[in-house]
Amino acid sequence: MRKLATLVAGGCLALAAGAPTAAQAATPFGHACTAQNGVRFCPTATLEQRVPSWDGLPLDVDVTLPASGEGPFPTIVLMHGLGGDKAMFQDTRADGNSALTYHYNDVFYAQRGYAVVTPTARGFGRSCGAAARGGAGCERGWTRLDDTRYEARDVQHLLGLLVDQRIAAPAALGATGVSYGGGTAAQLAFLRDRVRLPNGSFQTWRSPAGTSLRIAASYPRWGWSELATALVPNGRADDAAPTTYAQVTTPPGVAKLSYTTLLYLISSLVGTVAPEGADAEADLTGWYNRLIQGEPYTGTVIDGVIRAFAFKGTISVPGVPAPMLIENGWTDALFTAHQGLALYNQARAASASADVSLVLADTGHMPASNRTPLVRALVDQGAAFFDAKLRAIGSAPAPSSVKLYPMTCPAGSAATPVTAASWAAAHPGTLSFSTTWPQTTTSSGLNYLGQLDDDPLIPALGSTVGDVLTGVITGDLDLGEITGGASFGRLFTQALQNSDPCTVKLPGISPNSIESTGSIRLRAFTLLGMPRVTVDLAHTGPDGLLAARLWDVRPDGSKILVTRGVYRVGAGQIGRVSFQLDGNQYRFGVGSRPRVELLSTDSPYMRPSNFASSTLATRVAVALPTAEANP
Repeated sequence: MRKLATLVAGGCLALAAGAPTAAQAATPFGHACTAQNGVRFCPTATLEQRVPSWDGLPLDVDVTLPASGEGPFPTIVLMHGLGGDKAMFQDTRADGNSALTYHYNDVFYAQRGYAVVTPTARGFGRSCGAAARGGAGCERGWTRLDDTRYEARDVQHLLGLLVDQRIAAPAALGATGVSYGGGTAAQLAFLRDRVRLPNGSFQTWRSPAGTSLRIAASYPRWGWSELATALVPNGRADDAAPTTYAQVTTPPGVAKLSYTTLLYLISSLVGTVAPEGADAEADLTGWYNRLIQGEPYTGTVIDGVIRAFAFKGTISVPGVPAPMLIENGWTDALFTAHQGLALYNQARAASASADVSLVLADTGHMPASNRTPLVRALVDQGAAFFDAKLRAIGSAPAPSSVKLYPMTCPAGSAATPVTAASWAAAHPGTLSFSTTWPQTTTSSGLNYLGQLDDDPLIPALGSTVGDVLTGVITGDLDLGEITGGASFGRLFTQALQNSDPCTVKLPGISPNSIESTGSIRLRAFTLLGMPRVTVDLAHTGPDGLLAARLWDVRPDGSKILVTRGVYRVGAGQIGRVSFQLDGNQYRFGVGSRPRVELLSTDSPYMRPSNFASSTLATRVAVALPTAEANP
């Protein structure tokens, strides 16, 4: 396979191995460059020009260079989201032609003096995805779901080739990406100067010609620390300290049904997934089918998921990361603020002086609003961070510092961010309330669409895509009947700016819920952080769940969902449990009341339990972290 891929690539590796001439220095990967849009664009124009990765898999990758100069240049890898390709963040002008490419595209960074690498991740596009399945080198060209040993190593190999060609400056390598690409950017930061091998071990990262390499700066956007707890949370994550992999996988959590279904659909329709059972470490179909079967989560497939997911995050990568500016969304229901904080905490646990800073805002996956002024402010901070770290121009955020933008209603309303020297310093106060009378919530068993109106994803997707997703969840629509995968992925991207976390709900307490409501506020206060709920419970029946929702109950009785969370309850569990919600930064006004409701189901956002159960709570205590020292 490697020999075939090398022949198809037209000798690109041979070009990289020799001492480059000035002519070669202007042809990244041997590809011709065209002057356009004030930069030089050097694409992989044909399938034959794809670049063999470290294992021979052909990668579709473009490079955009500054208008002049032979290099080596400070270099940024700009990585797409799931289902996208190299063109996702390519544009014709620095300001971009869409809200999500403003100052976040190849032309913008190349005009600032960077070489910009825009690869298509393996298993997507022409990197053995739907656009190039079955070709030479693609026999095992399926996605590995952002594995440190494969997707991250692909990027490292491409950068090594460019260093050997004197296109990329070895001391000024940066990485950034959104969502799927944000996950890779975070992994590259923690790998830093190491490559992870297929057996899980590490070795020093060197270019093909032997130059020692390291990432100098990483700006992961909307990414994750651990894919297991992001997609199947069990409620054991904590914002105050790094978690262990055992914590976030024991017990197995509750699958985010609507989101995991969407991600599997996109991967299957526009990407290449391994045939079921063909690859135990990339068995997306087997994993998805087992997760949607529900409890009890035992057996070889579940064990395989837990083993494989250890390589699809950062928890299992020890050491101090490269300088990082982490951006996650308060209102992102897929990769929550907990994921950004886990990266931040992991870095600081490795070293108190780790050069890591954190930004949280009303951005990310739905229901985040991603309104234009906020997105522009965030990406300009990212550009300044790269300038400071890769070009020694200007300054970067102070290590350990945080910059926190609130969720505002109406969505996108102007608001001033909170800045603090550390995460702990950002929320000095606590507002507490509790309920001590017995309450019960019951699950009647499988109910896929019980709280459809409260799902963060399906209502925002629009009728066509939402209907498709609902049909797959309920089993009324077979995956094989769906065509037009590329359109499906595009519609999801377009929907990112159409969602609204400020949806107002009618008055009243949710049926079949356990609730605890705070007193009417005589003065406003700002929730800032992860609310903690502590419950004395007695659970009757098989494994179940507690889905928590924090509402702002306004003076007229209407309510806005502020944040939510989930806790996996074990069969017959008795005693006190304590868990955090996903968190937010939100202003409760005068006359409002904070209310927490606990339910035994939250579908289709969370997969409902298969069996009937009942959870009795004799005490519910709520602690809200606040921006004010004395709320």
